[in-house]
Amino acid sequence: MIVNDSLLKKYDKSDMFTLLKNFPKHCFEGYNFPLPEIGKNFEKIIFTGMGGSAIAGDIIKVLIEDTTEIPVFVIRDYSLPKYVDFKTLVIAESYSGNTEETISSYKIANEKKCLIICISSNGEIEKIANLNHNLFIKIPSGMPPRCAFGYLFFPVYKFFVQMNILPPLEKKFFEKIEKWVNDFSLYSKNNKAVEIANKIHKNILLLYSENRFYPGILRWKTQIAENSKSFSFINVLPEMNHNEIMSFYFPKLLLKRLIVLFIISGIENERIKKRIEITSNIISQKVKEVLKLNIEGETLLEKLIYLIILGDWVSYYLAILNKVDPTEIEEIKILKEEMKKGEN
Repeated sequence: MIVNDSLLKKYDKSDMFTLLKNFPKHCFEGYNFPLPEIGKNFEKIIFTGMGGSAIAGDIIKVLIEDTTEIPVFVIRDYSLPKYVDFKTLVIAESYSGNTEETISSYKIANEKKCLIICISSNGEIEKIANLNHNLFIKIPSGMPPRCAFGYLFFPVYKFFVQMNILPPLEKKFFEKIEKWVNDFSLYSKNNKAVEIANKIHKNILLLYSENRFYPGILRWKTQIAENSKSFSFINVLPEMNHNEIMSFYFPKLLLKRLIVLFIISGIENERIKKRIEITSNIISQKVKEVLKLNIEGETLLEKLIYLIILGDWVSYYLAILNKVDPTEIEEIKILKEEMKKGEN
C-alpha cells in the first residue's frame, strides 16, 4: 500500500503527523527551559515513571553509565527499592500528572526525604510537588504522553549538563534532529520509515540490538503497540545468543510472518558485531526476512535519538497501513476506568 495524503486524513483523525513534525521544536524548547541549580548532593539516581514518561530515564541511564560511576535505576512500579534514601535523586515523570504508579513511588521518595524533581504537564503530581516544595518542571500539555518525549527528556538532560555529568548539546545536534524528522515525514519510496513500515505490515517485527540501544528498541515496541496496534518483540545481544536463538523452530506459521531487524550502530563491541553477523546467517533461512538497520549519528545520544525518531515514524506509518488511528488508545482508557471503580 502507498502512504498518501488521503490515507493520512482518513485514519490520522487527531493529527499525530503534526506532533511528530514538531518534534525538533519540542526538543529545542525542552533543552532551553530555565532550570534552577540543584547541586550534586546525591549518590544514586532513580527515575520513576511509566510508558512514554519512563523512556527518558532509560536513555539518561545509558548515557550516565557510559560516562560516570553514578548508579542509575529506572523504576516502573508503585514502590521503590529499600536502598532509596536521602542521598538519592528521584526524578518523577508523569506527563499527565495522574499516573498512579508514579504518584505512589513519589510519595515513598518524599517520605524517605529524597532529593526530588517532578516533571509533568499538570495533574496530581504538580499539586503534591508544590505542596511539598519539591522542584517542579511544568511542560506543555495537550498531547499524547508518547508524543511528549522532547519535553520529558531534554529538561532532564539539561539538569545533568548543569551538574557537569553530561556534555552540553550544540546547535548542530538539533539541526540533525530536524533533518531526520524532515526525511521521515516525506512519505516517498526513499523514506526509510515508510520502507520499514511496508516491510512489517501484516507481519511481526523481531528487533535486536546491543544493550546500550535497548531504550531505543523498547521505544519501538511501545510505539508500535500504541500507535500501530501491533505486536513486536525485542531482545539484546549477547543475551539473545544464550537462549532465544533456539526459538526459531515453532510455531512454523509464526516464523513465516517474522521480520527480524538488527540494529547496527557502528560502535558495537567487536564481539557483538561478529555475533550479529553469525546470528543473522543462522536464522535467515528460518524467518520471512532478516534486515539490518545502520543508524545515523556520531555520538551515542545522537544514535539513540535517531533510532527513536525513526521508530516513531515507522509506528505512525504502520498505523496508517493498518487502517487505524495512531492516537486512539481505547483499551488503555477502559483499563484506567475499571481501575478507578470502587475507589474512595
